[in-house]
Amino acid sequence: MLFVYWDISDKDKENYKKQYGENFFEKSRPVLLVHNDTLNYTFQVDINDFANSWYVHINDSNSDYRVELGRIPIEYNEKVKDNYVYVTTSNEMESPNDHILFEKMQNEINFRNVKTGFEETKNIARLKLIPNLGRIYNIYELYKQIYKDENIEDFSNPSSSSSSTFR
Repeated sequence: MLFVYWDISDKDKENYKKQYGENFFEKSRPVLLVHNDTLNYTFQVDINDFANSWYVHINDSNSDYRVELGRIPIEYNEKVKDNYVYVTTSNEMESPNDHILFEKMQNEINFRNVKTGFEETKNIARLKLIPNLGRIYNIYELYKQIYKDENIEDFSNPSSSSSSTFR
């Protein structure tokens, strides 16, 4: 997942109105064009005018992305070429691969409970999955082994927990 945010200055908004007409923002809609530069494809995400940030779901990990903010006219505007107005582009972002990386073998891992802020160190040397460390692809399986003595509600589906929400 990528998180992007933007701010269009009042001066820039006025310049768009001068260039494309006074009702440009009322007669166009914002979109994000997500460019995967590694795999050479682009997809569009429709957003709304109330947003100044967006979470973008991506399908490919370990890729370089750029996100472009633009506007598409709702009705024909002779001043808009190719039915699209470029606004701005993000910096290049590199999405990490989708598995845990251990650069060197460690006996302990530090954890912080994001709900309570409590930090602790867990010894992982004796976990049965350590010999297969290079093949760990599911963080929840590792978490379940490390916290096996704790009562974790509905851990099989962490997104269903009522105590955590995406904001």
